Amino acid sequence: MPEISIIMPVYNAQDSIVKAIESIQRQTFQDWELIIVDDGSTDNTRSLIKEKVVKEKGRIISINRIKNSGSPVIPRNQGVKWTLGKYLCFLDGDDYWFEDKLEAQLGYMKTVGAVFCYHDLKVYFIDENQNPVREELWSQTAAPHDGHVFDFLLRKNFTPTSSIMMRKSLWEGYGPMDISLDVSHDWDLWLKIAFANQITCLNEVLGVLIRKEGTVIGDSHKRRKESRKVINRWVSYVDGMWYRKIMLYYFVMEIFDILPRSWQRWIRKIWYGQKRYK
Repeated sequence: MPEISIIMPVYNAQDSIVKAIESIQRQTFQDWELIIVDDGSTDNTRSLIKEKVVKEKGRIISINRIKNSGSPVIPRNQGVKWTLGKYLCFLDGDDYWFEDKLEAQLGYMKTVGAVFCYHDLKVYFIDENQNPVREELWSQTAAPHDGHVFDFLLRKNFTPTSSIMMRKSLWEGYGPMDISLDVSHDWDLWLKIAFANQITCLNEVLGVLIRKEGTVIGDSHKRRKESRKVINRWVSYVDGMWYRKIMLYYFVMEIFDILPRSWQRWIRKIWYGQKRYK
């Protein structure tokens, strides 16, 4: 059985899927399997995946869904059902890893005895023609925390899914992801895990997350709405003052979301510091 199982949900990712898969194939740690769940793609994504499946001879498994589900949550849950590894990782079809990601993260987890680990990512913003517009670090907008971090994680999800490595036993104990949550299903699961387990941060940049410039605002509104739903599940588990601070934070962020993008970048420069922002 492989040491690591990687789950990759994809939908109409013909411009990025090959790079994502090849970033796994080039890993310095090679004891892995890749489960790709195509969520009803209508472009050339499936043909590109098929070429990789044939070359890897069983190490890459492709699952094709007939109809798009509208969210990565169902493909992620479905992909995990096929896994055989001791550890689970997730990589979206738009993103990619640096070649030492698996080796560095698995080695660190074994050294410190971690069961759930995340790391930093570069975030590349691209335009409609796939051209880079700007970049930043994930940690610039979501300060990392380590250890018993439930209270901090409840305020903001600082654990990007494409950076996660976790013991499969955690999924078996706390999963699957909630299919009623389109964009906050991963955060909801991380909270369940963090409530009873320590979360470990590997302070290294080990991959790249791709975002399309100009599409974040609509997603943010939906995410804020779902965030309140998730937070309300945990009201009785947090201090009243902390809960009020969290709700104030989300109120401020909803105002932040409607500001012009140039204002948002200026505020982030002030808040997180010029030296870490591009």
